[in-house]
Amino acid sequence: MTTVAIYIRLSRESAESASIETQRAAALTWLKANSMVDADITEYVDSGVSGAKPLEDRPAMREIIRARPSVIIAWKLDRYARNVSEFLRLVAWGESHKVRLATTDNMVNTANPHGRMVATMLAVLAEWERDMIRGRILEGHATRRTQGRWVSGRAPFGYQIVRRDGAAYLAVDEDQAELIRTAVRKLIEEQGTVTGTARIVGLGERQWRRLLKAPTLRGQREHKGKLVCGPDGVTPVVFAEPIITAAQRKAILTRLDALATGKERAPRQAAPLVAGLGGCWKCGQRLNGGKQRTGVPRYRCKTGCVSMTADLLDQRVTDDFHTRWANMAEYSVRLEGGNDMSEAMAEAQEAAERIAAQMSQAGPLMMAKLAEKAEELEAAYASLRAAHDPDVREVLVPTGRTLGDAWAAAEGNTQARTALLADLGLHVTLYPKERAERLKIEWAIGGDDIDLAEYLGDLDAEESRA
Repeated sequence: MTTVAIYIRLSRESAESASIETQRAAALTWLKANSMVDADITEYVDSGVSGAKPLEDRPAMREIIRARPSVIIAWKLDRYARNVSEFLRLVAWGESHKVRLATTDNMVNTANPHGRMVATMLAVLAEWERDMIRGRILEGHATRRTQGRWVSGRAPFGYQIVRRDGAAYLAVDEDQAELIRTAVRKLIEEQGTVTGTARIVGLGERQWRRLLKAPTLRGQREHKGKLVCGPDGVTPVVFAEPIITAAQRKAILTRLDALATGKERAPRQAAPLVAGLGGCWKCGQRLNGGKQRTGVPRYRCKTGCVSMTADLLDQRVTDDFHTRWANMAEYSVRLEGGNDMSEAMAEAQEAAERIAAQMSQAGPLMMAKLAEKAEELEAAYASLRAAHDPDVREVLVPTGRTLGDAWAAAEGNTQARTALLADLGLHVTLYPKERAERLKIEWAIGGDDIDLAEYLGDLDAEESRA
């Protein structure tokens, strides 16, 4: 008995002109016209499958090859394949297993040599048509990119698609942009983490990291790993208003590098109070936390020259802190003054890097134009540097509480108390048991030994001026 396979393929489910119903109706009409309605008919559907895919990568086509029907009927040749090699593979398989291929428009019929020749020629035309369509699509995308228009797909987070003059563009989504600005400030100003700031914007960590690394938040885009630039190959095409500044993006990349390499990584919460703030009198190695065999917490140097129980050392440091500092006013440091041109200088540096990349590949004609741009950029950068006089000053501002209050507020937060001790320049030297006084506790600010009375006088004078 004759077995017939109706092969239906649809690249996109929304393709109305070649819908599953259209292909099915045409196949049934062809079978009726060829007196095959009484054959054993089975329908095979590859929905959402490209004709450029290999035959074995299509689920329905795999089933047909396994079933080896007498006849395979498809709507048109491009349903079988969109390139010559795959179609010829199917024809060769059909000949070896005596399987006839046909189409409902009667353009393909491999039952005779003439039909096979026509089918091969049509396959060549189908592949050519596919390449032409692909070329037109890519050319259109490239044109839209250079015009600052949105090419396709969903808008990146922080932006929305708007229509102007019959074309698609990106505009800032203010609600999402405000979340981004808040998260960026926390990341670079408060030394936040990618995971923590991702929760602020409501994105997954991986998606948020990609967005931070890309130039998207500067209103720019990359294509195949390269920044999309105008005809001069240097000036970036602006797709939308930037959400962050050039200086912020530079700070973001620096912060991401620090997090990736472990630079500026915060100490673990479990670190003991004086970890990293003391050292051994003999080997100079810093004191680290650990435990005795009995499980009692202790400090010891790396080489094991000295050790002391953590409770005893921490209590001595705490007592000395309260004696010296508890009644002193707490101050925060505020930066004032300066004409900061770093953002504009950062943008000029980015442009210089792009010009340098272009000059490394440019011919004589473009080299002259790029050299002219480089001279203009050098002049602009020189002006920025002349105007860049930050003269940043550290001004002590009283917080309204004492250092003792700050210590009490950090109860249960060893990391915060360690930071307070570090700000005051604590350094503990631990000596062996044979010495009567095993601990030497020193305080310094900015790395210099201080005279306590002189320091108190300076702070009083600063507070009176404020």
